[in-house]
Amino acid sequence: MGGSLRFAKIAGKPRKLFRMTGLSVEQFETLSERLEPLWKEAERQRLSRPDRKYAIGGGRKYALPAIEDKLLPILVFYRFYLSDEMLGWVFGLDGSNLCRLRAKMEPVLEKAADPSLAIPLRLKIPKGAKKISTPEELLRVCPDFAEILTDATEQQRQRPAKKTQRKWYSGKKKRHTVKTQLTVNREGRILDISKSFPGHVHDYEIFKTEGTAKKLPAAAGHYVDKGYDGAQKDYPGAHMIVPFKKRRNHRTLTLAEKRFNKKHSRIRILIEHVLSRMKKYQILYQVYRHRIEDYGQRFRNIAALTNFRLATMAV
Repeated sequence: MGGSLRFAKIAGKPRKLFRMTGLSVEQFETLSERLEPLWKEAERQRLSRPDRKYAIGGGRKYALPAIEDKLLPILVFYRFYLSDEMLGWVFGLDGSNLCRLRAKMEPVLEKAADPSLAIPLRLKIPKGAKKISTPEELLRVCPDFAEILTDATEQQRQRPAKKTQRKWYSGKKKRHTVKTQLTVNREGRILDISKSFPGHVHDYEIFKTEGTAKKLPAAAGHYVDKGYDGAQKDYPGAHMIVPFKKRRNHRTLTLAEKRFNKKHSRIRILIEHVLSRMKKYQILYQVYRHRIEDYGQRFRNIAALTNFRLATMAV
């Protein structure tokens, strides 16, 4: 075997830990504390299944007993998108062991990093709030929803089987991709994530399929790009803010419309910054080469990690 990287060894080198995981030592320890009870409960349920041959406590033990050492290879995998063989060499384990550990850890990571993403998007009214009778009062009580931004991102995937290639082919990117939609607020916090769609599906079609406009308060200013042209007509009850679009064989945009578009872009660029932070994790930047069925959970985990970093940095 190659190395034997462990959290105790890297914790004394905070700059290296940050480069390898995207988290500070304090953030890593906080996330580990949140993750441990969720992991223990998931393991209890797994080991209590009726068809298990061994009693609880029996069977093979984990080579990485500490929760910090279980979490570290998951974050390194997301950060650098290493193969299991290379990851195993770094941690001094067989790659198949790390693959099995990852399959057990990933379903609970999202709940540990940001529990709010693990439930459907809805307004979270603070306890003790007075009865709300107007949209203005609603947004005053729930400021996260005052101004929101929605956009879709796509990532190249490995070429699928021939019979499904057309389904995954993106005419915009000229390659096979997978698409996911994000909704964020003006502070850069991710509020909602769609399921993953094949590359040929249009951004606005995802928006309609997910019912994003119906999940949010009508008074909220909802910023989208030109790809969502028609949203104002389709959702008259929602406050959709779409930039002006030059029509073929029609007049050019007026100076006022150009200024509106420029102001709109300055606001909407925030969601690009959020996507940029997420794509620091190379698993969302490189060509995705694992099972496409696992992509949605991994995307959600990294979104939860992005929210976790934002929340813990503000403390």
